[in-house]
Amino acid sequence: MTYLYGYLLIGAVFFAVVYGRHRLRKGNQPESLVDVLEARNPNRNRLSYRLVNHVLVPVVGITLVIAAWPVAIFFMVKERLDHKGSSDSGPERAFAVERQHLLERLSVAEVEAREVVVDPLQAVPELPFGHLNAAWQEFLKGTRVDDELWAFAAHWQTRWGRREVREGYVTVRDGTPGAFFMTARKELID
Repeated sequence: MTYLYGYLLIGAVFFAVVYGRHRLRKGNQPESLVDVLEARNPNRNRLSYRLVNHVLVPVVGITLVIAAWPVAIFFMVKERLDHKGSSDSGPERAFAVERQHLLERLSVAEVEAREVVVDPLQAVPELPFGHLNAAWQEFLKGTRVDDELWAFAAHWQTRWGRREVREGYVTVRDGTPGAFFMTARKELID
């Protein structure tokens, strides 16, 4: 029985350290989305809502952490080791369009003709990129007269090992791809 008490004591200390570290890191950050949504919930003043969300959920969560602390430590160590292993090869590479990703050169008019959204229910404006037209216009503001506009498709591996195809349009200035407007991101399943 002493071993069980010791095990649970270690779990309680582990929980206190992790929770305290989280609270210190959170600091004076603004309200989270959860807090905002909870404030707008009409049931927040009901006793059943408060019992479930402010008593039952935390008690179950704390109990699970105290009971399964070795699993949590395993995943924390594994994540740290994986992160160190990836840092040997340098920092994680940010996505950028490269020359080999370029497909075809297009004019702004050709891109906008391709990307007009036609919605029979008229829920989306009949504009290039629909609701994202303002973002497209903002993207175009960053281009110069001598920039070329190209379609691209790139195979990419995410930090978590998922493989994706990313497609869209990119400005090419002096032969070098620069700012891009991504239109599709599809996960490749083996």
